[in-house]
Amino acid sequence: MAITKTAAGNYRVEVFYPKEVRSILKVKQTRYRKTCNTLREAHQAERDIQFKIDSVQRTGKGHLYETKGQVTFEDFFKTVFWQMYVSGSTGRTRTVPTKATQINTLNLFNNHLIPMFGQYTLAELNEDKDFVVRELVTFSQTYANIRTVKSYVRQMFETAEVLDYIEYDRLEKPLRFINSPKKDRLKKRREAEGESLTAQELLEWLDAAFEDYQNGKLNLQDYLLFMLTLHLGDRKSESYALKWRNVDLEEGKIYITRALDRYGEEKSTKGRKLSEMTLPKELVPLLIEWKEQQKEELKYFNIRQSNSQLLFSYTNTHGGVNQPLHSDYLNYRIKSIKHRHPELAPLHPHKLRHTFSTLARQGGATMEQISESLTHSDVKTTRIYVNTPDIINPEVHRMFVNRLEKERRKKA
Repeated sequence: MAITKTAAGNYRVEVFYPKEVRSILKVKQTRYRKTCNTLREAHQAERDIQFKIDSVQRTGKGHLYETKGQVTFEDFFKTVFWQMYVSGSTGRTRTVPTKATQINTLNLFNNHLIPMFGQYTLAELNEDKDFVVRELVTFSQTYANIRTVKSYVRQMFETAEVLDYIEYDRLEKPLRFINSPKKDRLKKRREAEGESLTAQELLEWLDAAFEDYQNGKLNLQDYLLFMLTLHLGDRKSESYALKWRNVDLEEGKIYITRALDRYGEEKSTKGRKLSEMTLPKELVPLLIEWKEQQKEELKYFNIRQSNSQLLFSYTNTHGGVNQPLHSDYLNYRIKSIKHRHPELAPLHPHKLRHTFSTLARQGGATMEQISESLTHSDVKTTRIYVNTPDIINPEVHRMFVNRLEKERRKKA
C-alpha cells in the first residue's frame, strides 16, 4: 500500500489486491490504482479501497455497492429516483412538488442531465468527480439556472447513498464550486439596461397604454391587467389568480391569496402569504365597468359569472373559453404596446414590480413599508427590488463636522 507524488503534482494511490479478493470482485489487475489531485483525497481513496478489501475478506462476498452501483444514471433516475421525487421523498424540504415543478424537473433531466450523464454508471460518476464538474462547468456557460441543476444532481447521489447504491456521495462538496457565469452575465446586462423604469419612462408607458386603450388597440381587460399589476406591485402570477371574491369594490380593497403556475393551476403565493391591499381610486371605476362587460361576454357562452370567476381569462388556441391566462399573456400585451410605441424604454412584467418599489422609495416610503407591500419575508430581499441609492441623512455629516470643529476650538 503506497501513496506517491507524481511529477505533475498529483498523488498516485496503489493498493495490492489479494488473489481471493480479485476472484470475488472479478478484477483482473493485481493492484488498485488511482490518481488524486490532493493528498487528502489520496488518503481517502486508500481508506476506501482497504475497507472494501477487508469487507470482502471478512464476508467472502463482493460488496453490495459493486453491483448496485453499476446501474446507469438514466436507469436510476427512471426506476428509483423519479418515484421518490414525485412523492416528496428527496431534497431537503421533503415536500411534494407541484405538477408544474414535476414537469420542469422531468424536462431538465430529459433535455440536459440524461444526455450528459445518462450512459454512465453511478459508480463511475461518483468516482470521476473531475468529469462531472467539467461537464457542469461547461453547461453553466450557457444555462443560467445552474443552481437548480446542481440541486438535482446532489439529490440523485444523496438518494443513491441512502439506498446503498454508492458507499458515500463524493460529489456533494465539488458541486459547491460550480458558479453561475451565465446568470451573472444576465444580471449585469439587466443592471446596465436598468432594472426599473424612471418616473419619466413610466409616465411615457402609462400614456402609451392609455392611448392604445382609447384607440381600441388594447381592450379593457388587458389595460386593467397592466394597470392593476403595476399599482399593486404584485407578481403577474398573483394578478392572474385574482377572482371576484378577492375584490371588494364597495370598500376599495383587494386580497392577494393565490397565484397561478405556468400551467394555469392554482398554487400558494410566494411565502404562502395572504395580503390585503387598498385599490387605487382610479382603478375602481375600471373594475366596475369590466365586471359588467365580462358578465355579458360570459353570458354569450352560457357561463354565469360568480365570485369564483377569474378576473382575467382568455380563449386559448384550442378554442377553450374562459381559460386561466397563459403565463406569458401579460408579456405579450406589453410587447404589443412597445411595438406600437418603439420609443418606449424596455419593459417586462417583473420590471413593473421593480419600478413600483423603486419609485415608492423615491417618493418617501421606507424599506419596511415597501417590503410589506411586496409581501417579502425579509427586507434584504426588498433591497434587490429598490433600484435606487440609499439616501444618507445630511444631519449625520453635520454631526461629523461639528465634532471636528469642537476639537479645533479646544486647541485654539
